[in-house]
Amino acid sequence: MRIERARPADVEDLLPLIHEQFLEHRIEVPEPGLRGAVLAVLDHGQHGILLVARDVTELVGFAYVSFTWSLEHGGRSGWLEELYVRPAHRCRGVGRALLRGVVERLREAGCAAVDLEVDRAHSRAENLYRREGFVALDRARWVRPLTRGAPDD
Repeated sequence: MRIERARPADVEDLLPLIHEQFLEHRIEVPEPGLRGAVLAVLDHGQHGILLVARDVTELVGFAYVSFTWSLEHGGRSGWLEELYVRPAHRCRGVGRALLRGVVERLREAGCAAVDLEVDRAHSRAENLYRREGFVALDRARWVRPLTRGAPDD
């Protein structure tokens, strides 16, 4: 298994993985914009880093971290938006390898920190992040969509 940056040629194999991740976590799949968003990350690299875990014949996992500019962290940092490993490949170190790949590349990019969120029911992920030096914060994440259909002011 290899951890490497995703390439534009990976998009057809990567999109089903992203769908699996979203469905597993009951996240609505943003169909119209998903392909374009992934291609923008792969083509430019300025938005963030998309890594894949590749075995001999297929992609078995991925991680996406976006770049942010954080006052709290004093500059450029990363937001680990997605980390997913196909169920048949879990408990084999793939998630840890992806996470370590993300941290290494963020350091190379001059980032001061990496933030993430974990579904409260996902204790296996919490254990991974704790083992890799992440600390839980006493905060709740909130969101307000700014697209059509969002509540008016």
